[in-house]
Amino acid sequence: MNKDSIFIPSREKLNKVKMKFAHEQLNKAILFFLIVILPIIAIDMAGRQDMIPVSEVLLKILEGIIVVLFSFGGATLFIRLTINFIMDKFEGIGQQEEMILLSKLYIFLIYILATVIVFLEMGIGIQNVALFLGLSATGFAFAIREVVLSYIIWFMLLTKKPFKIGDYINVAGQEGQVKHIGMFYVVVDASPHTYADYTKIPNRVFIEKPIRNYGSDKFFAEFELYLENISSDIIDRLERIREKGKGLKGADATFNLNSDSDGVKITVEFKTTYEDRDILRDRLLSMMLQELNLTA
Repeated sequence: MNKDSIFIPSREKLNKVKMKFAHEQLNKAILFFLIVILPIIAIDMAGRQDMIPVSEVLLKILEGIIVVLFSFGGATLFIRLTINFIMDKFEGIGQQEEMILLSKLYIFLIYILATVIVFLEMGIGIQNVALFLGLSATGFAFAIREVVLSYIIWFMLLTKKPFKIGDYINVAGQEGQVKHIGMFYVVVDASPHTYADYTKIPNRVFIEKPIRNYGSDKFFAEFELYLENISSDIIDRLERIREKGKGLKGADATFNLNSDSDGVKITVEFKTTYEDRDILRDRLLSMMLQELNLTA
């Protein structure tokens, strides 16, 4: 009973907002029709009835304008009135990224259909329409190849999912939480709990540079501590460090003695969240320095 009382009012409020939005769009369409389309139709009809002197060329232009306005105006109105309904029908079948892509494809399809209707109304055949659209798309894509590349990468980011909204990533030296995956930029926020301090990373960077995805929850981080002076009881000290490391619940820290061309080192791997990793690293490092008697 309490659950219903919590959720039903919110749904009713959402439906009211959608209805209000639909009414606003309808009012705007009516206003646009009265101010723009209706005068053009009146001039066209008056010219065809010889009520006012209008040249044939101007009549053809007015007819074309009417077709374009009706087609694209109707498409815009149709999209705004149906986009929420379509998204609601597909809600739950995918994540936020898939819903964004679906809405863009839906809008693109409606405008393509409006363009085809305009060509057909102007007397252009199907074959000519297909040829024109193909040549236009090729020329347009070549002219704006950088934009097309960004769009393709955006499509790949949404479908291949190297990361998703809410994940923490590192790419080209930029780190933070993914806030938005756009057609040209991915918005990354290094401090999600504050405002107006985000970074926009161009989409092409995600093809050119490797991506490290920390995820949205805990992940394993790593750091190394090189030892300049190695005491004879280093193994005993390392065991004490491991025992103390167990006191950090949830960190699952491991300490291993290794070496490379730079010398002997202790490699530390620990489990943490993105926000807590620096704090936990400092705690582990401080504990190690104290146990190794390396503090000042």
